Amino acid sequence: MVFSIARRYAFSSKNRHRLTSIRIAIGLLFSTLALNVIISFMIGLQDNKFSLIREYVSYDAVVELNQDLDTDEYLSKLNENEKIDFAFKFIELPTIVTDNDNSQFFGKIRAFNKEDFEKLPYSFIKGSSDKDGIIFGYSNSLNSNFDYNKYVEFTILKKGKTVTIVPYQSEKQISGIYFTPLGDFNNNYILSNYDSIKKIAPYSTDIIGVYGDVDTIRTIIGDNGSVSSWKDQNESLYAAMKLEQYLMYLTLSLISIIVLIHLYNSTVNLIHSKTKEIAMLRALGLTKKQIKNIFTISSLIVGTTGILLGSILSFVVLYFSSSIIGFLNLITSYQIPLLTVNINLNFSITNCLIIAIPLFVITFIMSHRAIYKLLKNDSMEILLNE
Repeated sequence: MVFSIARRYAFSSKNRHRLTSIRIAIGLLFSTLALNVIISFMIGLQDNKFSLIREYVSYDAVVELNQDLDTDEYLSKLNENEKIDFAFKFIELPTIVTDNDNSQFFGKIRAFNKEDFEKLPYSFIKGSSDKDGIIFGYSNSLNSNFDYNKYVEFTILKKGKTVTIVPYQSEKQISGIYFTPLGDFNNNYILSNYDSIKKIAPYSTDIIGVYGDVDTIRTIIGDNGSVSSWKDQNESLYAAMKLEQYLMYLTLSLISIIVLIHLYNSTVNLIHSKTKEIAMLRALGLTKKQIKNIFTISSLIVGTTGILLGSILSFVVLYFSSSIIGFLNLITSYQIPLLTVNINLNFSITNCLIIAIPLFVITFIMSHRAIYKLLKNDSMEILLNE
């Protein structure tokens, strides 16, 4: 009986306050939708950034073996493991490049084997890794005089046999132009062939880059070297972006509080408008507890409907986000810059629950307190005033 009456007071066509209930449900629906989309967008931006860092800069992990150990032996062990997608060796050295027009590049050079170059995600716009030259990032080539096929003065700081650092200077040809979606990497790194750099820097330390499960990598390497995951290598950035994520949740919580204040006022007004019904139910012999349950359940039906529909709509919007963005670009007849950002807006059940559960709990508290205050009044007095 209690549930049947509660359902009538929620959305029944005979309920004179049905439109108010619908407005509250719609408010919760769009609040849930907005919060889910914002969280998915912000986390999508971060995931996209981390994905690019893992793919082009830090890989899943890098390994530096102890001195005098055979790099190729451990490369074979890593590549033979089913949990390792790809392991390769490279050299990384501080570099300065200068041309005749005094354009300068300060950064690092990474040198790979030719067969590894073909598997790595760096895209060649011009040239290849075959030649004994250096390969510049597209943005550096575009914004300076470091043109394809041009000869430049190339300086590296290499490891010496008896001293720690030895500068080496020579003339090198820009034998290729590469591109990655990560602008920071393009601007700070040039690439080259492993054999050509190893000839001029024979004592440089080999580094193993790995795409695969970090725990498996650590197990294979053991005490024979150090393993740094992409999180270890970008600890400051990872911590900063995690802080940004927490601040995002805090900001959304403040927005939610503003939304809930309006919903609270609507809920209180809705329950206050049912004062006469409450008094009549009391006169018919229902206990305060039964009445409290009726209107609490009624409010929860309204709130749950809005939150549930909002969560479902969030899934639909995020799942078809590419099609929606394409449609918006079509009807506006031009590309909106924000909508051209390539972000994977995955719907997360965890984030959905982070939003839905607090909304549900606060809706319950609001309705419970509102009906509790009303039940303090005497039912006969309410009827006489009405």
